[in-house]
Amino acid sequence: MFFNLINLLIGFSLVIIAFAILLNYFKVNKINFFFFLLILFAGIARFQYGLVSLGFIKESKPLIFRVFIALFIFPPIYFLCLKSFISSKSSWTRTLTHFIFFLLIIAARLYFGEIDLRIIGILFFVYSAFYYYLLTRSSLTYLRNNQSIYSKQQLFKVKQLIIWIFALSLNNFIFSTYFIFFSDSNKHDAIQGMFDNTIIVWILFVSYLFFNHSLLYNEVFKKKDPHRDFLNEFSVWNSKPLQKIDPRDTAIEVIIRKNLEKLILDLRTLKPALIIQSNSTNLIHEIANHLNYPKSHLKFAMKYHCRFSQSDYLNLMRVIHALTLLNNGYLDNFTIETLGEKCHFNSRTSFYRHFKKHMGVSPSKYKTLID
Repeated sequence: MFFNLINLLIGFSLVIIAFAILLNYFKVNKINFFFFLLILFAGIARFQYGLVSLGFIKESKPLIFRVFIALFIFPPIYFLCLKSFISSKSSWTRTLTHFIFFLLIIAARLYFGEIDLRIIGILFFVYSAFYYYLLTRSSLTYLRNNQSIYSKQQLFKVKQLIIWIFALSLNNFIFSTYFIFFSDSNKHDAIQGMFDNTIIVWILFVSYLFFNHSLLYNEVFKKKDPHRDFLNEFSVWNSKPLQKIDPRDTAIEVIIRKNLEKLILDLRTLKPALIIQSNSTNLIHEIANHLNYPKSHLKFAMKYHCRFSQSDYLNLMRVIHALTLLNNGYLDNFTIETLGEKCHFNSRTSFYRHFKKHMGVSPSKYKTLID
């Protein structure tokens, strides 16, 4: 009784969410079509199952599962849902090819009549495993190639969404397992077991959607952020020493100990534009002038609290300055070569090498990804 009521409420919530997505589409003309279908189909199935189980309507099983082969439409929908989030360009011709096997199963059902439930279960299990592989490959490839263009907070949301799609698609495996191990006489038990055993995932997912409205509006993968804090993201400075302090530096460590936290904070917020024109030999002098600290204090901080050497730190600051300019539309009016020169790299090759070292992609690729 309790599970039936929860299924009814979850189904109703999903249907309402589907309509919210549709209304938003009419307002801003933006929608993840397959995410909408996923929410709508799951909502209708659970809502009707709840009505049937509670005796509000008379039906042997939910409408969407009357023909078991209808399950074959779900694995490609999960995959295409993720693809639609992470890739805005996809031809409908290529998209429709994912439903060829589903149409073949429908044709086989019409031609041969009833198909043994065990055969359907095994086919569905293999079919789901194939799309689970596609989900895994697409997710890992996307994160490997694109994670550098997100802030930490944005990347966390992206990973959350991918995990949720994986969790929801796992329900397909659970469902297929029931169909494989339940005989024809226990179809109702298979359906009931599926709904009851997967309800916790949908409860958590509905709760997640409640606190993450951007997912409904297809904005979770928004990448371009003019105010992104690259300095904080790279975690250049550490308040605790990164190596054992040399006895010869103990005296200076005692002197700056009281002001160390403020020194690290000032270094973390130092604007890259102030020092990128210097070189590794006079870098400490430039920083000392801008922050008004003794050079001995900065040498100590660079040696024990910086994750980079002086030359690497300087090149990172140049890359961060380039990122800031890129995110503010610098390339709308200038070339990448000009950008490298503005950030004081010696050559285009040097600019590309250091940019790719820290970001994982070239400047031109980064520009393509944020647009």
